[in-house]
Amino acid sequence: MRHNAAGATDTNDESRAEVDFLKRYIHYCRSQCAPRLSESAQERLAAYYVEIRDEARKACERDDSDTPPVPVTVRQLEAIIRISESLAKMALQTTGNIAHAESAIKLFQEPTH
Repeated sequence: MRHNAAGATDTNDESRAEVDFLKRYIHYCRSQCAPRLSESAQERLAAYYVEIRDEARKACERDDSDTPPVPVTVRQLEAIIRISESLAKMALQTTGNIAHAESAIKLFQEPTH
């Protein structure tokens, strides 16, 4: 840490060091870690997908709607899988576990504004 003439601490060096560390960490994660989901995580995500589809189908039947429900698409499921894998990658783990899958589901359910 450096002090300027008024005696205030110069935090620019610390901030730069933190940013540099994060850049190197992200580069390392991207280049060295390629996690895949565990069997239990895959099963949880598949069950979530089926749950959402069933809920929409039941809601459609209750409302006597002729329009087929599409609450969650395969593309969205793939996005949840990628989020789960990314969470594992951030922790430098080779396998995405059920906790990563649950966190990804929570992120997916969170409304965006």
